[in-house]
Amino acid sequence: MRRVGAVLLLKPILSLALTMHHIASRRVVRAAARAAGPRKAAREPCVVEDVEGLCGAYDTILLDQFGVVHDGKVPYDGAPELVRRLQRAGKRVVVLSNSSKRRRDTIERLEAMGCGAGTLRDRADTPDGRPAISAVTSGDLVHDALAARARGAPAPLLDGVAGPAGRGLRAFVFGNGDDDEAYLVSCGVAPARVEEADCLLARGLFATLPGGPLAWDADDACDDVLAAAAARGLPLVVANPDLVRPDGRASPMPGRLMARYVTRFGGAAHPVGKPYPYIYEEALRRCAPAGRVLAVGDSMAHDVAGANRAGVDSALVCWGIHAADVGVAPGSAAVPLDAA
Repeated sequence: MRRVGAVLLLKPILSLALTMHHIASRRVVRAAARAAGPRKAAREPCVVEDVEGLCGAYDTILLDQFGVVHDGKVPYDGAPELVRRLQRAGKRVVVLSNSSKRRRDTIERLEAMGCGAGTLRDRADTPDGRPAISAVTSGDLVHDALAARARGAPAPLLDGVAGPAGRGLRAFVFGNGDDDEAYLVSCGVAPARVEEADCLLARGLFATLPGGPLAWDADDACDDVLAAAAARGLPLVVANPDLVRPDGRASPMPGRLMARYVTRFGGAAHPVGKPYPYIYEEALRRCAPAGRVLAVGDSMAHDVAGANRAGVDSALVCWGIHAADVGVAPGSAAVPLDAA
């Protein structure tokens, strides 16, 4: 296990701490700065010998996957082993992801990477007496809301999305180019031209349905579609509000489409996922009683901001999308504490 990372450990609103950990040596260096209060602020770094100590004070870990556990294809050195150790220690590990796919994809991916046993149950599942990894994805929450709408059941996530009762929605879909057709069929959504659609649905920016492969080469690549949708007052349902990839590149991500639709065309958006409240509410509801909760992720705008809104502590993995900003490189022993 060779990976070195820097982590910002944050208390909601009140405190900030910079943490560096080396999984192999299990050393943590922490510099804390608390808001003004009755106790004197702690500003000097201290050393914590066990990296698991970062999670040891918590009962439930809300764990991001892309940029934290893996890069989309390959797990980071030491990450699967650490997740398994958390399970052995009795911690509830809930993967909280802005993936536009169903949660089964996340569980199967992590199991294949050696992260330990997973579960598709909403409540605690303890094979061999250890809490199984569960997952809540933005794509799954949107899927369930769309399927409920198709059944005529309540779907609060889609409040404000108009459409005739008794049938699934018709949507112009920005797809991930992978599982779009199966996803739409299973939740009762029919792809439709903008002129006939009830809404826009953004799962990715690699294809459109109807249509085909999408060549997204600039933020104005789909302005004709967005302008036509805004003219009809169509809401945009966003199943992945991310702005950049885990490697920090500004590649096609649905969050960028949402930002353009709202700011350039005055459209209405229904984003689902981090940093918006519903995904945290669902995660905490499903693992109740959650006890003490720590959210771990690599995005200030999504993981940290969302955790702060939800009132839980957060740990920012700085060798994710903010690596260049913080000056932390994987494999480097140098940690610029003044980067905070």
